[in-house]
Amino acid sequence: MKQDLTWGWGFGCVAALAIQAALMVLVAPWFAGWVHRLAGRLVGEPRFPAGGRWQEIWHQFRRPSLYGQQDGLNGVFCALALVLAVLACGLVPAFTLTMPGFPAPGMLLVCTLLVAIGVLLDLPQAVQEASAAQQGCAAIVADALLLPVLTPVLLLSGAHDLVAFLGRLHALSPITAGAPYVLAGVALFLATALARRDEQTACATLSGPDRAMWLLAADCMQMCWITLAADVAWAGSLAMPGENGAENWLTQCVEGLGLWMFKLLVASFVLAVLRMALLPAGRRARVRLGAIFLLGVLAWQVTSSHVTVPPAEPENHSVEDENTQGYSTEPAPEGEPS
Repeated sequence: MKQDLTWGWGFGCVAALAIQAALMVLVAPWFAGWVHRLAGRLVGEPRFPAGGRWQEIWHQFRRPSLYGQQDGLNGVFCALALVLAVLACGLVPAFTLTMPGFPAPGMLLVCTLLVAIGVLLDLPQAVQEASAAQQGCAAIVADALLLPVLTPVLLLSGAHDLVAFLGRLHALSPITAGAPYVLAGVALFLATALARRDEQTACATLSGPDRAMWLLAADCMQMCWITLAADVAWAGSLAMPGENGAENWLTQCVEGLGLWMFKLLVASFVLAVLRMALLPAGRRARVRLGAIFLLGVLAWQVTSSHVTVPPAEPENHSVEDENTQGYSTEPAPEGEPS
């Protein structure tokens, strides 16, 4: 990759980021609707078409909001969550990376942003009364513990930004040297696969635009987690700008877009199968955090074992030389005792 960032490549990177963010925001509700429909097909239940998710969001945007005594800040929580979710969609690469030198966030910043979105989505339920507040507070604790649990995965990226980290993984095979990062990608995928929220309970008190923003922010957050996990597991599908000119980069972008859709298709089948497991919220949170931590530790240990060890210093033979000096086979010079 070229190490200089020209104005042309700078505008190209900005355009690529805008297209990726818009695609992720548009595809996120369709993906959520498709997973919901596919899960219904597996259990034999009728479900709405995949496009029904966007219809529900648009319908809620046109309805008036009804506020209760504890719902005064729900609109602020949902709006802030949606803004951060759209920002996260622009930070996570979907089909191409940016040029070296272009501003890029680190893995820790992206994961912190996604965890903050999850906490904001839990707040409307946490400010309610009785059992709803307890469930909301438990969800906040589970989301807040996600960052410490992801520490082994974050250590894999080191001090590099996300683009430099994925660029380093671009040439690694997911079967050989890149296998530990596949485990890290699976750990990130479990962060969203086992973080399924009961929407009927979590946003039961929301209505109108607040509910629409909540649904769209939740779908975008899920899309960001899945895309980030797929990037870490297999970064070879991302286009690399600046290698062989703009035409080759555009061709790689088209290929990367198709591979991104393929990753989403595979993830939808896995999510639909996982949703067939009926687990209580508390047990699901424990399984989620434990699986992420164990996979992260395993990936970190495997990666650490591949670090080249410095060569050992040659053994000191001074003692041996001193011991063998008295047993030299060379004849002693004349005039000196042997």
